[in-house]
Amino acid sequence: MNNGRAAASRSSLWLGRLGTLALAFILAVIVWVVAMQQQNPIVTLLISGVPVTVQNLPPDLVYAEQQPNLPTSVDIRVRGPQGILNTLSPSDFTATIDLSGAKAGSQETPIVVQSNVASVKVLNVYPEAVVVQLVRKVEKEVPVTANLIGNPPFGFIAATPIITPTTVLIRGPEPKVEEVVRAEIAVRLTDARKDVKITDFVTLRNAYGLLVSGLEVDPPTVSVQVPIEQRQGFAEKTVLPKIQGQPAINYRITGITVEPTTVTLFGDPGTLNGMPPFVETVPVDISGATEDIEERVPIVLPESVAAVGAQAVVVHVRIEPIEGSLTMTLRPVIQGLDPTLAVESVSPETIDVILQGPLPKLQSLTADVNVRAVLNLSGLDVGAHNAIPILVLPEGITVQTVLPEAVQVTIIIKPTPTATPTEPVLKSASPVPTATPAPTSTPTAGSK
Repeated sequence: MNNGRAAASRSSLWLGRLGTLALAFILAVIVWVVAMQQQNPIVTLLISGVPVTVQNLPPDLVYAEQQPNLPTSVDIRVRGPQGILNTLSPSDFTATIDLSGAKAGSQETPIVVQSNVASVKVLNVYPEAVVVQLVRKVEKEVPVTANLIGNPPFGFIAATPIITPTTVLIRGPEPKVEEVVRAEIAVRLTDARKDVKITDFVTLRNAYGLLVSGLEVDPPTVSVQVPIEQRQGFAEKTVLPKIQGQPAINYRITGITVEPTTVTLFGDPGTLNGMPPFVETVPVDISGATEDIEERVPIVLPESVAAVGAQAVVVHVRIEPIEGSLTMTLRPVIQGLDPTLAVESVSPETIDVILQGPLPKLQSLTADVNVRAVLNLSGLDVGAHNAIPILVLPEGITVQTVLPEAVQVTIIIKPTPTATPTEPVLKSASPVPTATPAPTSTPTAGSK
């Protein structure tokens, strides 16, 4: 009996001691937490610019055309130890718009932000949600048509276009897809004289012919061939200008052009088929020409054939002088020398130049007259100097070579002229002329 009471007493004592230890431990933890909070208190902080990503958009849905741009970042308010918050950046958080449960129509979807740091809690998100407007993504097949722009020249016709493929598949938002009635490819036929072949992107059009954009097209390009055929009784011929005579001596023909280069003829089919692939013009005389000649001349045609439109063409013959070269010897002239100085010598005294230009101009040149070499001695003092001759040339003449490229000029002080003594000239007395009296006539009898 006494042993049982002693055991119970000891158990109570141990339980009391364990309770005291537990209480002491809890108090110690509380004291430690309070101390740590005083050193690193729990605070809140606003973090801006956390990137937002959209996830799990259903494959059969797309954004509606009136859908505003979804936010690319959000601002958040977080709570945690001050020491940790001071080290945070937007990359420590993940913000998402989850559309996995989205349906066609307008719906509000929350922006979910998770912290990648365990001791930091996200309190608020700005904005908390966004409105997402979705529509069904559909596809349909539409026909391809060719939009023919312009017409072939007179005498030619365009046949039915050959389009490959004849239809395309379009995908996108249901309202836009339903609006499209055709895919279109533009083909220009202006001045086309042979088949036109192109491969290009198509454009989508609604029932009013207006452009519909923002849809996928498969395939995005198509090929079109438009056959161009010539009408019966019409033929197109190249114009061959006929030139007569030769340019002046030392001139040459550098080009002949005709406008238009081709003409469309109509008339007897047999005559047209028997004609060569060209028609000639009336001769253009260029005898003795020294400049370009432009002349409007008629074309020569059989009696049963006529030209569509103008019966004459413009022939332009380009005439240019023949280029040549000429060697000339020049004696340099001095310019710019100080008046108190003089040139003692120039070595060599002459230079040879090779000139290039039109032969008629070269043949009119004269050394030291319309072609000159100048030595500019401005600023030079007494002594020997190398001077580069400056060539003065007529327009259209160029220099190929100058030999030598420089000459040596020796400059001295200009000598002062010395007065030469002369002997005095004595004046001699000149004889004084004596006047001789003129004879007088003595009147005679009978004289009056």
